[in-house]
Amino acid sequence: MEPPQRYSDSSSPPPPARGGRENKLLRRKVPPGAGGGPGPEDAAVDGRKPKFHLNIKTLTDDMLDRFASIRIPGSRKERPPLLQLKQSHSSTDWSSPPADVVEFIPKPLSEREILALFEKMMEDMNLNEDRKTPLREKDFNTKKEMVMQYISTASKAGSLKSSRQITAQEFILELKSGATDERLVTCLESLRVSLTSNPVSWVENFGHEGLGLLLDVLERLVETKPQDRVVKRSQHKIVQCLKAFMNNKYGLERIMGEERSLSLLARAIDPRQTNMMTDVVKLLSAICIVGEENILEKILEALTTAAEERNIDRFSPIVEGLQDNSVQLQVACMQLINALVTSPDDLDFRLHIRNEFMRSGLKEILPQLTCIKNDALDIQLKVFNEHKEEDMIEFSHRLEDIRSELEYPFGKEELNMYKQ
Repeated sequence: MEPPQRYSDSSSPPPPARGGRENKLLRRKVPPGAGGGPGPEDAAVDGRKPKFHLNIKTLTDDMLDRFASIRIPGSRKERPPLLQLKQSHSSTDWSSPPADVVEFIPKPLSEREILALFEKMMEDMNLNEDRKTPLREKDFNTKKEMVMQYISTASKAGSLKSSRQITAQEFILELKSGATDERLVTCLESLRVSLTSNPVSWVENFGHEGLGLLLDVLERLVETKPQDRVVKRSQHKIVQCLKAFMNNKYGLERIMGEERSLSLLARAIDPRQTNMMTDVVKLLSAICIVGEENILEKILEALTTAAEERNIDRFSPIVEGLQDNSVQLQVACMQLINALVTSPDDLDFRLHIRNEFMRSGLKEILPQLTCIKNDALDIQLKVFNEHKEEDMIEFSHRLEDIRSELEYPFGKEELNMYKQ
């Protein structure tokens, strides 16, 4: 098998053809959580339909599913019961605001302090700006009532959580213990639930040291040979924890700021582990869509490095995932393909990535996928085909421009003046 082809992902691509993406500033990605993709004006200037950008309003769990898997309504599974890290820990407190909020509250509260707590309350609830705006428009008495209720909830939860809630520090100590057996699986499952149900402040408290520990454990597990059932389960639990961790702006920025995160996720792509691979490619799709402008190059570099370690083509595992019997994995793989192919502003780069997928086996698999009756998969296939046709049209326009320049090197007007 030939070694993985390496395209100069980070180098400057050739200038785009006329009628393509002549003004990249009009199509810059919005920052995470800001919402909005390219608008109609951008499309008009561009001459093409808006690319594969979605209007990200928030990074809550179901919103991440919306742009990372296009879930069919009603298909979301119920959350499994919380596994216990300790016998005395029976549940996770869903409504507990951070302790610093309770300690911060003076009595009586001035109007200024009420408004400051109101903003902190919305931030801790992981609300995006679109959801904060109508709350800010409410009258002061309503805001005060909401803050008082928030304080009351914190006070009541504080009297209960001491014997029931697992703290972020306890999880950090457990991850440092180096456990690799069922105890680690139980810890990770409890951590996933805590990351999902606790306020953003709890996630931040854990993330300062916990994210690095999660990546340390994932790296150790990925390199473990041979990989038994417990190791594979632990890997998948860590991926699920990372997904829960990045369901807010803080977590997403931390994940993208960690150099190891993308490389470890790329190394965790394994078609033999259907469920874990489904979650991994969902995460990579989400990061590619909402990340900064250079995130595509980072993801491609991570995929390339992982492929070189296995001596395979870098897109082969993704294409192999399309041959799995799991429709969920097929949908996730097609969405990652669409995210990678449609992200570059340069036509040559888009054509290169798409053709590399085709050479890796996608060309032979596409006809088989069209025979599968699934709405979510049909959407992804439609996206792929539409953008492929648009790129072909843009490429043909470039050829027409070149031919016109060869036939009329001085331009038609200059040629007519010369004839006269």
